[in-house]
Amino acid sequence: MRNASVLLLEDDADLRQEVKEYLESEGCHIVEAGSLDEGRALLRRQSVHAIVLDVGLPDGSGLEALPELRRLGACPVVMMTAWGQLPQRLQGLDKGADYYLVKPVALAELAAVLKRLLSRGPLSDGWSADANTRSLTSPAGVQLQLTMSEWQFVQALRDAGGQVVEREQLVLALNQQPADYDARRMHSLVQRLRGKARAAGIETLPVHSRHGEGYVWLDAARA
Repeated sequence: MRNASVLLLEDDADLRQEVKEYLESEGCHIVEAGSLDEGRALLRRQSVHAIVLDVGLPDGSGLEALPELRRLGACPVVMMTAWGQLPQRLQGLDKGADYYLVKPVALAELAAVLKRLLSRGPLSDGWSADANTRSLTSPAGVQLQLTMSEWQFVQALRDAGGQVVEREQLVLALNQQPADYDARRMHSLVQRLRGKARAAGIETLPVHSRHGEGYVWLDAARA
């Protein structure tokens, strides 16, 4: 994460300063904005590696502006807001947020989230993902449209960078509680996803089960 440029779009000047100082101590370069207009202007004249975005901004909703900001920045977006109800979190993810943190946010957690997002590399097998359309594109150029739960599942695997993601972590990524979640639902989700890929002409989807552990996203050569 060292030397990564992060746009911090937050209207609370005191909080903005606190977050800035912490992330700079972690090696980030912070670009500040207190409004959507300021954020848009910054993104039009310089590139950043990630955006930390508040929802309640003086000139509009960060949630509504999220798709536009994501297009301008072409980078991961972390929501950091007091708006923490489930419908709002789901809306944020649906609009393209990579992560949703509810205030008050532990700054160490924010730094850990950014580090994980910024460590992502392009998929080694040529797959690509578009958060705005919630779709995957295979190396052959076949596009696969995903439901919200399929997208959340796949993104959790891709974020892990080829490491196995435990089932409990995946359940949380689906905005569910492990104690209340029927494990058969995840199996059904994976089967449905694989079936959808086959129907689209994609012979092999790089989603692999690890018995007793969880799932991993790996190309065929490493699976």
